[in-house]
Amino acid sequence: MNWSDYKRQIRHLTTQYGIRGIIVGAVPLVIKDDKDRQGGKIVIGHPGIQFKDGAHLIVRETVRTNQITLECQSYTYHYERPSGYFFRYERESTTDLVRKPEFHLHVMTDLPHYPSGAVTLEKVLEFIEINFYSTQHHRTVVGQEIHLVV
Repeated sequence: MNWSDYKRQIRHLTTQYGIRGIIVGAVPLVIKDDKDRQGGKIVIGHPGIQFKDGAHLIVRETVRTNQITLECQSYTYHYERPSGYFFRYERESTTDLVRKPEFHLHVMTDLPHYPSGAVTLEKVLEFIEINFYSTQHHRTVVGQEIHLVV
């Protein structure tokens, strides 16, 4: 996949979730091409992708391509519910792979860094839909608030 195809895919994803009624309102998508147009940054900053129940998703990706592959070199996908519950997938460079794996997840706090596999915006949106907006998969979780005391 090249950079132009990837940009189209990101626009398509947000449009499809909007058509299904999960995402509401305009998506504040900003795409910044690198000088060589072989990659760039994808940013969906504040207020983020807005969901039908008031939750939101902030997205930041840095992507590079060559003639064969596309690689998301770094990313942050921060999903937050109106109650304050959040999770955030990140890919960051690190020198301490034990305490801070390159691919990691935060849930409700910035520490610890839970190891995770690589994720994409598509996988994060799918995860959000299944766990928070799909009565087909998890009837007992959808629409309920999660309250944690730390």
